[in-house]
Amino acid sequence: MSNPKKLAKALLFAGLIGAGVVIACGPDFPAQLLDDRGGTLHATPSNSFRYEAARLTPATDALRARDTDPYYQPPQAYIPEDDDPELDATQRNAIRKMRAQADGDAAYAAGAGVPEAARLYAAGAVDYLLAQREPGGLGEQRLARAQRRFQAILALPAAQSVARSVWASYMLADIGDISSAIHDDAAARAQTAKAYEHARELARAGAPDPLGLAVASYGQQARLLLTGAQGECSYIDLLNDTPCMDAVPAAALKQAIRLYAEQAARGSSSGHASLRLLASWALGKPERARALIDDPVSQGLLVSYALARLGDIVDGQPDSAFDAYANFDATGQPGLADSARGAPNVEPNPTLKSLVSALQALDVRQVANADRVAALAYRIGRYDLAQSLASRLDTALAWWVRAKLALRQGDSVQAAQAYARAAAAFPRADGSLDADSAGRLRAEQGVLTLSRGQYVEALDQLLRAGGPLDAARPAEEEGWPMTPYWNDAAYVAERVLTLDELKQYVDTQAPATPAPARPKVFDLKDGDDYYGWARQHPVPTADRLRLLLARRMVREGMIDQAVPYFPAEADPRFARMRYDAAGVAKLENDASRSQAAAYAAALRDAGNGWGRTGRAQAWHQAGLMARRHGMEIMGYEEDPDYAVYDGSYTYGAGRNYFLWTQEHGNAIPATPAQRAEAALPGPYVTQQERERYAASEARPYARFHYRQIAASHMMKAADELPARSQAYAAVLCQGTRFVINDAPDVAAKMYRRYVETGAVVPFSGSFGQECAEPDFKGAARFHYVQAWKAWERLRHDHPGRLLAAGLLALAAAAAGVALWVWRARRGAQG
Repeated sequence: MSNPKKLAKALLFAGLIGAGVVIACGPDFPAQLLDDRGGTLHATPSNSFRYEAARLTPATDALRARDTDPYYQPPQAYIPEDDDPELDATQRNAIRKMRAQADGDAAYAAGAGVPEAARLYAAGAVDYLLAQREPGGLGEQRLARAQRRFQAILALPAAQSVARSVWASYMLADIGDISSAIHDDAAARAQTAKAYEHARELARAGAPDPLGLAVASYGQQARLLLTGAQGECSYIDLLNDTPCMDAVPAAALKQAIRLYAEQAARGSSSGHASLRLLASWALGKPERARALIDDPVSQGLLVSYALARLGDIVDGQPDSAFDAYANFDATGQPGLADSARGAPNVEPNPTLKSLVSALQALDVRQVANADRVAALAYRIGRYDLAQSLASRLDTALAWWVRAKLALRQGDSVQAAQAYARAAAAFPRADGSLDADSAGRLRAEQGVLTLSRGQYVEALDQLLRAGGPLDAARPAEEEGWPMTPYWNDAAYVAERVLTLDELKQYVDTQAPATPAPARPKVFDLKDGDDYYGWARQHPVPTADRLRLLLARRMVREGMIDQAVPYFPAEADPRFARMRYDAAGVAKLENDASRSQAAAYAAALRDAGNGWGRTGRAQAWHQAGLMARRHGMEIMGYEEDPDYAVYDGSYTYGAGRNYFLWTQEHGNAIPATPAQRAEAALPGPYVTQQERERYAASEARPYARFHYRQIAASHMMKAADELPARSQAYAAVLCQGTRFVINDAPDVAAKMYRRYVETGAVVPFSGSFGQECAEPDFKGAARFHYVQAWKAWERLRHDHPGRLLAAGLLALAAAAAGVALWVWRARRGAQG
């Protein structure tokens, strides 16, 4: 679709053709299929348009595009010859001097020592570029001189011309393209098309093509065909839907689409963009689609575009068909609206209905890729047609559609069998699904399996939907670095499986993966170096699951058994970047394994330690460990702690948004069972799942629940200490501080206990905010010190009473001795 003058300039300066537009946005929460199980299982299956566009026609040769990076912008001073391995440094410098000359003749004269083909090409390029700035007769003269030099390259002996033959043939086609556009000459366009074809023939025969000109020639040749009664049409005509394109004959449009498909099949971003523009234009009016629908390639283009890039209509607003956020409030996830999901405010797009009607007018044998058409028919509610078409093929996509149809009929058994057939079809690489769609298929299979009460199997399917358990997909620059569908799998692992079921699965299916060596980049000061490495080395699914299990075991009191499931401290994949007060980055190893072991030791000492003060110290240490490291060693992956997001959010993972809604004034249901009913509404949920969900709820059910556990440890420490001791007040103060912002009722209870039973201490005025360290040594001596103080007060305040009491005690002792002597003598006499 490019302007030929701009294209030629890009060739000569850049060597990369075409561009793409990519819209980037901030990281959204990962999609969760379990949020709306009915919508998930009823949604329309489809592939990405990029995948489909690259498969409209097969690439039957080894030609590959160079315009694969939509972000690439070449430097203005770039010279293509710099990439020519046949040239040495002296020859490249000579070409730079040639490029700086006033015209092609001067350039050629300055090129002594340069191979003839490269010399002719550089001289021709100088005249070509000058011609772009000199329209009219002088410009045409320069183009003619450039043309003669490019022709001279092809006239050289094959051994000399081969290095520039593709380049020369392409530029001859481009010059003819300019001439045909100026003079609207059909014969010139035909000749130009042959020159583009010749460039491809030369590249297939082995001529060097470092700029990917052969693949670019498909797009240039296709653009020649977009000519009708109003002349050549440009991409502006497509974008603005001008009358120009409607004047192009249907046969020419079909041929152009085939050429763009050839370009896209070889990895061209430009070819993909051209197909996208043409499909959007063609689906703008029903008569355009009808004119193209009988051609298999054009038909495949329209169907794949309709499935991937056209949404349904939300709230009667036509523009919503192109808005990925049109139904965000209802679904909580971005994405084009899909009427098959069953939302009452979404209706099928009339454009899709029109397209299906056009397809129905064909002989069924003319319907290419019947599985895609079946998916399209399913989306608009034509279940009879979808069933007829899907039954014709044994592809993963066709079985996926059949699974959806079985669910519509309420037959979960048949649906499960169809999902299994679909999942089994993918490893055969039948081409009906891209990798992301295949993952979605397996994840949906897990959703259905969960709804049937097969919980361990559901976990396995959800986990493996993201790929092998011993690997993970490298993270993008933006987005959450986790396995696809991890949040759904984590919900099943944490809230649905019993601990024994989860442990058995981990032990048999998810062994720890070897830790990579610590990279040198970790020793650098710049945190970006670490983050770049971490994106390319994400935590494998198996290790992430083992950590989830370890924290769950700690919560359920199996701390010693949990320790080996925590990551090794030296594993760099679990390292964390910390920043000090000055903003200096520092990398810290994960210490959760040693922290869990220390926590277990503290709890053992608290339960079995000698002496009350020793037990109090152990409870205090356990409380500190739970508060400082609770997220790492016992935090829930999802609700209510959200360790998956490092505790930064109160929503976005799992089934429950109660804590988030409470912040907005909504009441949380009172009991675990009631919360389970509220969190797991609708179809595809068993009552047993709700019961398991309730049983696995955090105790207490509170944001950062481990902080209250830490506070309870401090309460137990206080139980072992003298109420009037400084240590008693200090541990209660620290426990209050743990929860004062999260659980004010618990904090108030601890403060009341201190006020009612504790002594005044220096930090009484800042209780719960600023606390002293507990003086356990003082607490151990507290009773002895208190007894001595009482004696001293008595001696000082009441000496007379103390003397009388002493004399009385002596008299009593003397009487006792006398009585003993008397009894002894009586016994001896008897």
